[in-house]
Amino acid sequence: MPAHDLRHYIEKADAAINSENFDELMNFYSDDATLVIKPGLNAVGKEQIQKAFVAIADYFNHSLIVEQGEMHVIEAGDTALVLAKTILNANQKTDSQFSMERYATYIFKKDLNDEWKCIIDNSYGTELLTLNNNPTLHLICGKIASGKSTLANKLSMSPKTVLISEDEWLANLYPEQIKNISDYVRYTGLFRNAVSRHIETLLKSGLSVVLDFPANTPNTRKWMLGLIQQSGSSHQLHYLDCSDAICKERLRLRNADGSHQFCTSESEYEQITKYFVPPSPEEGFNVVVG
Repeated sequence: MPAHDLRHYIEKADAAINSENFDELMNFYSDDATLVIKPGLNAVGKEQIQKAFVAIADYFNHSLIVEQGEMHVIEAGDTALVLAKTILNANQKTDSQFSMERYATYIFKKDLNDEWKCIIDNSYGTELLTLNNNPTLHLICGKIASGKSTLANKLSMSPKTVLISEDEWLANLYPEQIKNISDYVRYTGLFRNAVSRHIETLLKSGLSVVLDFPANTPNTRKWMLGLIQQSGSSHQLHYLDCSDAICKERLRLRNADGSHQFCTSESEYEQITKYFVPPSPEEGFNVVVG
């Protein structure tokens, strides 16, 4: 059976995406088309859609390649529903290589010139029904005073999301007992052993969890990866890439206003930061840099 003419049409649109010829790409959309950028975020109209594709190209470090696998087209008059296996690859994404298959849903309509135009571009397909409901474990990597707790509090404002703050728990469980790095290593180890099963239970019950724990070393992240594997949850590792100068300035302000459970000196900052290791692609995390 010959391929439907919409397959060739979509493949031409993919070629425009891959070459970043976004002016040409806009010819494939109706004036009032809608593009699903991500769950809960749509671009409407050609101007917004073009800006979205520019941002997407930047996000994937200009290495995104889109192609189509199996495809089914269902027509009704001048409208067509396209169900497609869409394959995305980006081998130069800044934080890690990217490869994904999506079962996309596209809707096309013929214009007055009898030409197909995309009116709804939804690469997520029916996955939109489940993405917002899947429990997610949020992990945060960043040096002292890089903004981890601020981000954790922001993330915890999402519905059905629980925040667990290591510093808050340690300060209440072991008051006046953590006076140096050795004390911290000892007591945080005890706390993590105790709380692991609880975190897994929360995730399995359908709640997302924000861990305000420093995911700053491979060993700590290995423990966190175990939580992900045991719970079967999705996850995001938020990496706050903040300079030492900014972190130290924030630390001085934090120590001065007494807003944090623990007061960390600059010498302690230097000693602790020696152990800081940014996440690497080999560790297998979904990294969000911000």
